[in-house]
Amino acid sequence: MTNIHYRIIAKLQTIKGISNIHQLRAYDKKFIKENESPNNLGVHACIKRKVTLMITHDSSFRDPDSRISYEDHGQIYFPPVPFHEISGKNVISSSPGEKVHDYLVERFKLKLLNKEATLLISFD
Repeated sequence: MTNIHYRIIAKLQTIKGISNIHQLRAYDKKFIKENESPNNLGVHACIKRKVTLMITHDSSFRDPDSRISYEDHGQIYFPPVPFHEISGKNVISSSPGEKVHDYLVERFKLKLLNKEATLLISFD
C-alpha cells in the first residue's frame, strides 16, 4: 500500500459509524463481478477502480451524498455515489447486494454488530 492508501484508511477510521476497513484483492473483485446484480451500477463501477476498500457502517453513519437508486423503465438501478470525505481521483462508493455482502462478511470474518452494512469505496 502507498502512503495515500494509509492516509485514506486513517481518515476513514475517524468517521463516525465506520469500522472494518479492508482492501479488496483481484479475486474479491472477480467474485463480485460474477455475483453482483447488473443493475448495481455502482458496485460494478467500484470494482473497476484501481483501489477498492470495503468498510462496514452502522446507523450512526451519515446519509449518502446523493440518491442511491433510481427507476428507469420499471427497473431499479443503483448508481455510484460520491464519497466526500475522501479526496482523490474518481472516488465513488456503493452498497453491494446481499450475496456480495454475505461473501464479504465471510471473507473478512466480520462480526457485525448493530446491523452494520457493507459499503465499497473506490478510487484511482
